[in-house]
Amino acid sequence: MRRVGAHEVVFSNRTLIQAVVEIQGTQVVNYYEFRDELPMTEWLGGTIILKYSESGELQAWWNNKQLKEDLFIL
Repeated sequence: MRRVGAHEVVFSNRTLIQAVVEIQGTQVVNYYEFRDELPMTEWLGGTIILKYSESGELQAWWNNKQLKEDLFIL
């Protein structure tokens, strides 16, 4: 699992401030605002946008790149 943090996480019409997204493979499995620093969290900053793929999988996008568990999908 990959855990990434950003200043904002946007999903539909909701914006989470100082939030974390957890990703397995290419799928977002959890997202939430955090109150304390979490171990093994990669800080990306900026804004992560969550949206559903055509197949219905919730995915995370940062700087127009899809995030996945190990690297970006270009």
